[in-house]
Amino acid sequence: MAIFHASTKTISRSSGRSSVAASAYRTGTLLVDERTGLTHDYSRRSGVDYQTIITPDGQHNAIDRNQLWNAAEAAENRKDARTAREWVVALPSELSPDQQRELVNEFGAHLAQRYNVAVDLAIHAPDAHGDQRNTHAHILMTTREIALNSDSERLEAVLGQKATLELSNSKRASMGLGKASSDILEIRAAWADHANQHLERAGQSERIDHRSLEAQNIDRTPTQHMGYIATEMERRGIASDRGDQNRQIHTDNAQKAQIQQELTGLHLEQGQNAFAALQQEYKTYQKSLLQGIDRGRDR
Repeated sequence: MAIFHASTKTISRSSGRSSVAASAYRTGTLLVDERTGLTHDYSRRSGVDYQTIITPDGQHNAIDRNQLWNAAEAAENRKDARTAREWVVALPSELSPDQQRELVNEFGAHLAQRYNVAVDLAIHAPDAHGDQRNTHAHILMTTREIALNSDSERLEAVLGQKATLELSNSKRASMGLGKASSDILEIRAAWADHANQHLERAGQSERIDHRSLEAQNIDRTPTQHMGYIATEMERRGIASDRGDQNRQIHTDNAQKAQIQQELTGLHLEQGQNAFAALQQEYKTYQKSLLQGIDRGRDR
């Protein structure tokens, strides 16, 4: 069963994080943060099946990852600056690895072109001890628009003004734009559209829906986002509080589905019994009517 998940959060200095470290961890690479002097080496990390950088012109890996995110950090002066935005999306298990990769690349290009930003994405395999259908992608976006400088031997990313998604609502209003939250909803809907198109091309009947379970009138409790600490614990086979909560939610939802199925069967059975009773009542009425006609003829 294809499941919808598309969540977003920002990488902010106020929480002690950097876009350089975030990219290194998600892509399983070694990056050096020039601002802090720290080296983030995740090159031995397992579970990263694919990674690439997409620029607004649709090119892949035209710019260096270390140069990109150090430029993103250098472009910000504030102590609470947001240097990246991350999206985490669940990839439909009905798609093959190649089809999942095509889907993520297409969606990444959509984000890069819509906001004129660089997109750094990575596909992560399911945890060894978790649900093997849980292939997902981490998509990092620069919070500023980029231009490509071709003066050097290799293209370099030059960070410009803030992307419209990152502007305050008052600034967006002055530009004739709606609230940033409306963009978030549109991106969630876009992910569902892209995923459903790829499911259809693959000949799969499953579809995902970006609307809330309540809006879809589905009685199912949503699972909680794991977070990278809990995910890493589960990946090492260590049960986490959030993981335990989600396992209980899955159990409760399965019980709800079973009860709903039994109720549906009961309603069908009751309906069939009622139909049979009406059918018998009609036959009795029809018989009495015919008898009345026959008596009339005898007179």
